[in-house]
Amino acid sequence: MKHVLITVFSTLLLANTPLPVPHVDPKAFSGLWYEVARTYNEYEKDCVAATVEYALQEDNTYKIYNRCFEHVIGGDLIEYKGTAKPSHGDSMSKIDMTYFYIFTSQYRVIHLEQDYSAAVVADEEMEQVWVMSRKPELPEKKWNQILSKLEKSMDLERLIFTPQDKKGRYK
Repeated sequence: MKHVLITVFSTLLLANTPLPVPHVDPKAFSGLWYEVARTYNEYEKDCVAATVEYALQEDNTYKIYNRCFEHVIGGDLIEYKGTAKPSHGDSMSKIDMTYFYIFTSQYRVIHLEQDYSAAVVADEEMEQVWVMSRKPELPEKKWNQILSKLEKSMDLERLIFTPQDKKGRYK
């Protein structure tokens, strides 16, 4: 009985958690992404113009380059590197990301435009969420579609909008 209650509670708790998209092509997803918005995290607390670059490797993994400017666009560059591999199979819809060789977390692509122009990456609990675009700004229509989807799973007040350099400068 206790097991049944835990299962029911867990199901209800995660009922609004978006599922990962069915498939993410590693080659199409690779490259530079601009962070449009995110939830709070300690390692980006002083960041503006944040980006992430996924460099596809021959073994279907990524080298990851996170960059941002400290406090102001053009300020001191903050950079940290990591790796990522698909959690299951060849799709990058669920990704195991590792930083500093020992810290590994699973993230999921929960929204992806068909043309790979915008994406949302999050952990399963929706505590860590990143809205990303291939350009420094998202068109309003796409932005509103993403917000509409996210509001079903999280409090949108938690999103922090990331100032970006209009010229796309990121390092």
